[in-house]
Amino acid sequence: MSVEIPDRNKIVRSSIITVTLMSIFLVLGLLFWAWSSPGITTPVTVLNDINETLVPIIEILLMFLFFVFATVTVVNFRLYLSKVRAGWTEIIGMLIVVLVVSWLMFGQWVGIFSTVFSFGFVVYLYLLQD
Repeated sequence: MSVEIPDRNKIVRSSIITVTLMSIFLVLGLLFWAWSSPGITTPVTVLNDINETLVPIIEILLMFLFFVFATVTVVNFRLYLSKVRAGWTEIIGMLIVVLVVSWLMFGQWVGIFSTVFSFGFVVYLYLLQD
């Protein structure tokens, strides 16, 4: 990784984009969670009628994308405030947050698979450092 610190304007612009995308994926995840109510016809019940594995895959993808953009937001925020790149503590902390949120919202298996894919992204970030 580069040791150069980008201009503060670039950090702010990047943060606005990542916060927006993070919020979109979190809201979509919350909508999927709310639409999972039994007894009413929602997009989730329609997708379950088409294929039962489609909804958990979408939920895993939403939580993974939330993790990616939340992690980039945390890294940008730390860089903006202290001009020091975020350490692994912040990234692992976000991994734990996504595990807890996805586990509570969608259940055990979505939480586990979201965490596995998110951990794969953390490994990718680690490999980028070399």
